[in-house]
Amino acid sequence: MLTLLVKILKALNSEQSPSQLAIAVSIATIMGLTPFLSLHNLVLILFALWFRVNLGFLIASYPLFALLGWMFSAQLENFGFSLLQMPALQDFWVSLYNNLGGRWSGFYYSGRIGSLVVALGLAILLFPIVRFGVIKYREVAMEKINSSKLMLWLKATKFWHFYNA
Repeated sequence: MLTLLVKILKALNSEQSPSQLAIAVSIATIMGLTPFLSLHNLVLILFALWFRVNLGFLIASYPLFALLGWMFSAQLENFGFSLLQMPALQDFWVSLYNNLGGRWSGFYYSGRIGSLVVALGLAILLFPIVRFGVIKYREVAMEKINSSKLMLWLKATKFWHFYNA
């Protein structure tokens, strides 16, 4: 738990742009709400590595969204089932299934497609919110938190020095 707090604080106090931190949360949203062993998650990991997204922030926020994905998995599967059964989308699902990439992606599983659609919507919604939150944290609260007694105590511990080394 303390390691998670240190990762979050290091990411918030780092020189990385707020957009990089917001993208990390958006990627964690998609990876956490969808099944982990998916083709799109591999693409997201490669994207995060290519564009130098803050991996500490991604790893720190992933468990929250994985827990939410587990809690709402039945609802996400029902939503995916309703998407797969929509008559207007039948031709799209058939064409997706008939090509190799579509079959590898596994989007014909109701749990995967339902969670992916919800996760994409939530990731798009969270990006500007997290970006704004990081900007406001750096403008208003960063100095207060760094000079607080708790933070000074935490920085004085051997754990902090070990973790920073």
